Amino acid sequence: MTMKHLLPILLLLVCLPCWAYMAFSQQINIQGRIADAKTGEPLPYVNILAGQGKRTMTNTEGDYKLSADSNDSLTFSCIGYEELTVRVADLPTSILLKPYSTLLREVTVQPVNAKRVLKRAIDNLKNDYDRNGKWTRKYFFRSFIDKEKGTYLAEAFIKAYSVVNIRSSMIIKGLESFDEKSGKGKLNLWSLNIHRLIEVAPMTYESSFWMNAIKPLTNFQTLHKYYNVESYLLPGKDGNTLCRTEFSWKENRTPELMRKSGISGTAYIDAETCRLLRFDGSCDNYFIGEHGHSYPTTINFRIEYDYDQDVASVSKISIYPLSGIAVCSR
Repeated sequence: MTMKHLLPILLLLVCLPCWAYMAFSQQINIQGRIADAKTGEPLPYVNILAGQGKRTMTNTEGDYKLSADSNDSLTFSCIGYEELTVRVADLPTSILLKPYSTLLREVTVQPVNAKRVLKRAIDNLKNDYDRNGKWTRKYFFRSFIDKEKGTYLAEAFIKAYSVVNIRSSMIIKGLESFDEKSGKGKLNLWSLNIHRLIEVAPMTYESSFWMNAIKPLTNFQTLHKYYNVESYLLPGKDGNTLCRTEFSWKENRTPELMRKSGISGTAYIDAETCRLLRFDGSCDNYFIGEHGHSYPTTINFRIEYDYDQDVASVSKISIYPLSGIAVCSR
């Protein structure tokens, strides 16, 4: 056989696997919504893993979009909820995730001491900052703000200190757009104090904006001065136990304390390692400025941590509905 006839045959052999694959599967666009199976409330920033390592997450309204192979399966995961895997072919429009059921009433003798877990979790956060407070990480940032003057959208890659809370963020590259009402502008997260918003956490360092705010994971000794604390034990993934601790304001706060900015919410802590995994928080008396005036409002946020480097590094933070901000590790 001559080289003249060999080339077409080789090309055919190389392409055959692709044709065979395309004959049995195809890429399709998928969209849907994920909600809490118990309350029906949309779940923001749920992690979604498709075949071939594709990842995405839901937005602030619990909606998601992605392209996946018709033969793939999608895995939906969120701390505090049971993981769910569904084949693309069987995918419903609405996905309901079941929250972990509590074990506290079922188990009278439990080796996990919730107070000890909480105290160690606070100590671990402090130790992580002391050891690696200057460790940086790169993130993808997205913000959507709808105001009377117009709609603001910003997307950027940023670099920031990431241990315990995001801070000292620096824009690497990004874009910004306005609708026709507002004209055009230059990417400047600082003009809207967005860089201050993303510094929020149940414990913060090097953030002048949140320094004087009351935060639940700052000091275990003074915790009960401000908060009612209630803990539950939850079955976690892979057989581990989660300690879910709720922090609500005491009703007898003084008028001065009621005027201060403060964070309440729910922490999810690994009961064995005493590592904080996620915190769903609400910030009361956060002041926003506009047209020379400032007024108090409430913002909600969710912050998640990973321990790839053996420290509490922020892997994801979302702030809603005030600004629709999402910051995720690259």
